[in-house]
Amino acid sequence: MIDFGLFGKRAVVSGAGYIPERAGHGWFTSLALAEAGASVACIDIDEQRANRIVREIVGRGGNAVPIVADMTDPAQVGRAIDEAVAALGGVDVCVDIIGGATWSKVEDFTTRLWDAAIHYNLTQVFYLFQAVARRMIAQRSGGSLVALASVDGIAAATYHAAYGAAKAGVISLVKTFADELGRYGIRANAVAPGNVGSGNEDQLPHEYAVNGINPLAAPRAHDVANAALFLCSERRPASPVRHWSSTAVQPFSSYGGCPHHRSRRTRTTRCRNS
Repeated sequence: MIDFGLFGKRAVVSGAGYIPERAGHGWFTSLALAEAGASVACIDIDEQRANRIVREIVGRGGNAVPIVADMTDPAQVGRAIDEAVAALGGVDVCVDIIGGATWSKVEDFTTRLWDAAIHYNLTQVFYLFQAVARRMIAQRSGGSLVALASVDGIAAATYHAAYGAAKAGVISLVKTFADELGRYGIRANAVAPGNVGSGNEDQLPHEYAVNGINPLAAPRAHDVANAALFLCSERRPASPVRHWSSTAVQPFSSYGGCPHHRSRRTRTTRCRNS
């Protein structure tokens, strides 16, 4: 087991439960953090989902607590973080998983659907990161904020314009949080997967280029979780630069938009904090 420097750290995962037919990013990320030694506050809007991931972590010898909250409501976000801090004694790591696309042609998108998509995919990230950042600043022990973005925030988001615009906003948001909070030792990053579908966990380990969208392997949920785990890690290589403060990672994928569009190679972007 690689030492990620997370043993004894206190982690919050927003959207930790597993939803059938979805990728399961929150589930796998919660498990990865717990396996690395962190205590995990598993937040989900559904009580059964929150309890299920906690039982799984505890059954594997880890430490976790369930918290039920609607993380699109700023009042409930504040209450959820208060509960997490009370249960864990503080917060060192925060991963925001929540998100989902709304599909429509640009000429048919209603203002109601647009506003809802921006709120669900972008605004709630700000609510969470702001609440957690305030705690981290008060603790004076640094920390890591990680959000789930998408390649649709970098390339075209065909037939889901609001989702792409929101994810582009997430990438910008983590850069701003990193730039403002680096002075406190707080890092902010985004993982931007491609076409995750229902998680691609059924793809064989050495099966590559099965379609025109993915020149390597399709991004699996545990790949995305491992990217988040790396960004949460306290084990960073020595460098003249204090740290890389914002990173968009697209693991094992080329493009997350319409399958009829041509492939795009994996890219990693970094914003350096001086």
